[in-house]
Amino acid sequence: MTAYDDTEENGMNERGALLDFPGADELAAAGHVHPLPERALARVLAEVEAAVATEGADVTAPGANVTAPDANVTAPGTAGVVVAMPERRLFGRQFGRRRALIGLLATAAVATGVVTYANNGGTSAGQDAGTRSEARANTATVFLDDISTVAASQSVSSGKYWKTRTTVGTAYLSQSMDYYVVNGGKAYRKGLRPDWQVGPKDLDWKGLGQLTTDSGKLLALLQSPPRPKSISPFDQAVTLLTDSPASPQLRAGVFKAMGGLKGVKLLGQVKDSTGRGGTAVEFAEAKSVGQVIVDPKTSAILEYTFTWTAGPSKGKVTHQTFLSTGFTDRIG
Repeated sequence: MTAYDDTEENGMNERGALLDFPGADELAAAGHVHPLPERALARVLAEVEAAVATEGADVTAPGANVTAPDANVTAPGTAGVVVAMPERRLFGRQFGRRRALIGLLATAAVATGVVTYANNGGTSAGQDAGTRSEARANTATVFLDDISTVAASQSVSSGKYWKTRTTVGTAYLSQSMDYYVVNGGKAYRKGLRPDWQVGPKDLDWKGLGQLTTDSGKLLALLQSPPRPKSISPFDQAVTLLTDSPASPQLRAGVFKAMGGLKGVKLLGQVKDSTGRGGTAVEFAEAKSVGQVIVDPKTSAILEYTFTWTAGPSKGKVTHQTFLSTGFTDRIG
């Protein structure tokens, strides 16, 4: 009986056998990881190269961009190793050697930071659209849950004004909800800013500070039946994250609540209109699509795009690029 036959007899299919190696759990749970220092990276890659050389022609050495249908781990050129997992069955003694090699390659992939949040949830062509959508949503949920942890770790701060600097100008909001813009070095009061909408609630600066930070309760609020002229749950959440003095704990709760919205999808790594890298998340409704780009290191919202996809406003796009947001004690 071959090693492969043994896996079948014990109820383990070929995919299970391929994933039965040291480091598989770490690879699956890694998400986005940061690269190792150069010396450590060089050591890992040297070990991989030696293993690949031993394996011979079946696996190509580092630097030769090899891919395979079963492989979700890639690394561009000098940045890491491109891993190919063969589709053919592995028999006899080759299985043990290849299992060890795959484990080493997977560990190297995690170490070199080439694992990123997938945008397809590992689905196959044979699965239906509902399953693919659910898998994508679950991936977005994982990402937003991770971002909520990053948001909660940010420093608590305060100030007289909430300052929002975008590519089109700088605005200031006072604790009494007075709204100011700066033009030509002078500040102009533009009136009172509308309260923040959170489901059935309309909150001013003080009310925002009293809002629950529990993600489950926030999700219930966001998913409340819409009122006339209400904005989408996703839009409500993004507005809180960009245009309000929300505390780190509230931001964390909002991010986690966003992950529970039906229809939220992870799009993957992108760049905003200024060239900054981030991770994009999308939320689609019957007549609109909202897309937000998040800095995974700081939880800051880099950019938000809202597009009408149906109705009288079809094709209309609202686009905001946020350069910085935060507290300040003075205008200008």
